[in-house]
Amino acid sequence: MSEPLFNSAVTVCIKCTGHDDRTSSVRVQLEIQTASSPLQRKELNVRLTDDADPFFLFNLMLGEDDFQSLKVQQGLLVDFTAFPQKLIELLQRCAEEQSKDAPKFVLQLIRSEPLSHGLAELCIVETNPFKHLTHLALKLQPGGDADVKKYLASCLKRLQGDHNNLSQRLKLTESTLSGQLQESQKALSARTRELESLRSEWSAHTDSLNAKHKQEIAEIKQNALQTQRDMEQRYEQEKKQMEDMRQQRSSELQSRLADLQTANKELTDRKYRLESSVRELKGKLTTLEEDYQRAQHELQALRQQRGSLESDQRSREQTLSQQQTRIAVMQQEVRDKEALLAKSNQLMESANEQKAKLEESIQHKNSLVAKLESTVKSTSQEVMKGNEIIKKLQGELKASLAKLKLKNTVTGKQEKLLEERNQTLRALQQDADGLKTKSQQLENENDRMRETLESTRTKLEESRQLLKTNENVINWLNKQVNEAQMSKRHGMFEVPTSTVAYRPQGVPAAVSSSRPWPMSSTHLTNTMSTIPQSTPMGYNSSTASAPSTSKRSEPALDPKYLQHPSQHHSQPPGQHPSQHPSQHPGQYPTASARDGGPLQKSGPVPLQLSSTPMAPTAPAPSVPPLMSAYFPPQLKGTT
Repeated sequence: MSEPLFNSAVTVCIKCTGHDDRTSSVRVQLEIQTASSPLQRKELNVRLTDDADPFFLFNLMLGEDDFQSLKVQQGLLVDFTAFPQKLIELLQRCAEEQSKDAPKFVLQLIRSEPLSHGLAELCIVETNPFKHLTHLALKLQPGGDADVKKYLASCLKRLQGDHNNLSQRLKLTESTLSGQLQESQKALSARTRELESLRSEWSAHTDSLNAKHKQEIAEIKQNALQTQRDMEQRYEQEKKQMEDMRQQRSSELQSRLADLQTANKELTDRKYRLESSVRELKGKLTTLEEDYQRAQHELQALRQQRGSLESDQRSREQTLSQQQTRIAVMQQEVRDKEALLAKSNQLMESANEQKAKLEESIQHKNSLVAKLESTVKSTSQEVMKGNEIIKKLQGELKASLAKLKLKNTVTGKQEKLLEERNQTLRALQQDADGLKTKSQQLENENDRMRETLESTRTKLEESRQLLKTNENVINWLNKQVNEAQMSKRHGMFEVPTSTVAYRPQGVPAAVSSSRPWPMSSTHLTNTMSTIPQSTPMGYNSSTASAPSTSKRSEPALDPKYLQHPSQHHSQPPGQHPSQHPSQHPGQYPTASARDGGPLQKSGPVPLQLSSTPMAPTAPAPSVPPLMSAYFPPQLKGTT
């Protein structure tokens, strides 16, 4: 079984000892042959033949074992399966380069004379200016008489098969063509018969038509002669009438000619006048064209100006739409921040609850640790008692052994007593071992409880840090919301720049000194508590008046925002600091109080500040910080 891989004529340079080098077209054939006996193996068959010389034959049967030796000798890097494809690529390169003047790849066949004493060598050589590099060299066996006969027989067999195929195809084409020829001949005979019948019919028809036409022509000639005579007579009469009419017409034309000459003179005069008027109109036309061009230039300039104005209008409309969208986005951001503030309040409450739960769990763990430490102490005391008992028993054992040495003649009762004591000793030893294991277990459990305590403490610290970060985020959000609301209510609760500056504890001066209104109640309380006692800061209902030097009205503060933190925590736990029975948020002093007049008694409780400084107390962790739309909570470090 053979599989042809390559079959093409390639130009080969044949070198023979004792002869000149020559080039010839040699057919190179590559086939894969599979041998089934004794073992199934594949062999590569390389065959060189010449179409002009039937006795030119070189063969090479390359098996896998032979290829391994060839691979080792020539340093090949491919396997036997990939070798045929690489060889085909090299042969194709040689075929591509053979038409060039200086081919880069050359196929050489080196053989010796006589052929029967040596092998031919097929070399694939790459040429360059420095060296001729041989990529592959294959040893080919020249074909003997049997090989040549076998090759010629295969060629003859192949040619006979081709001849048989061609003869069969020729017979088929002859049969089809003969059938088509017969059919065409039959159709031709039918068409000739039809043509003969048509010709006979056409000849009869033409004869009848000729006779009919001759009769018609004779009749037409007679009619034509008669009409000719009539026309001649009529012509003579009309000729006489036309001569009379011509004479009358000529006289009329002469009179008309004289009229036309006079009219011609008038028209020439009119023409000259019109030409002069045309020249004047042309001058006017040129001036009008210049005016028209000037007007067109002005129109183009106006159109350009209109385009620039339209582009400006579009840009302004775009900026207007962008501003409108920006306003809408800002409004949406304000709404989102309000929603985020509500969520952050909820998170704050949940964090406080979680904090309380964690503190309870820590207390519970501490009580468990105390109990475990007490049990460890009791077990250690029991272990010490057991060790003392063991020591006593060991002393007794030593005494008994001494007595045993002294009294060798002790009775069986003493032996029984010794065995009983040994059993009690073993039992006590086992009890001591059990107590040791129990103490070790308790120590391990104590270590585990300590680890859990440390982990809970770290979690508590993380939750505190998270709580602080949440408070900072809430403070920042309150500040942003307050600034947005104050920007909307511009001037509604604006405080003049001459108000008292304050800085909460733990906040840098750069932050607290520039903090705008509104401020938290604890900030204002801490600030007011640092004022000396000699400064009159109190107000009452009879003498309260606004400073005369202030020209701008300041907002009145609700007293609930100026209370000391201790007052907030002294309220019942269910009542919020803002829910005071005698105070109503939103009520402010009347215009007379702001303008310097006395306060009315029907208004809210007046603003009063104590003359003695109040020491701020730390608020309880369970009470949430005071928050309001106008008074945000404290910054980090003020709690």
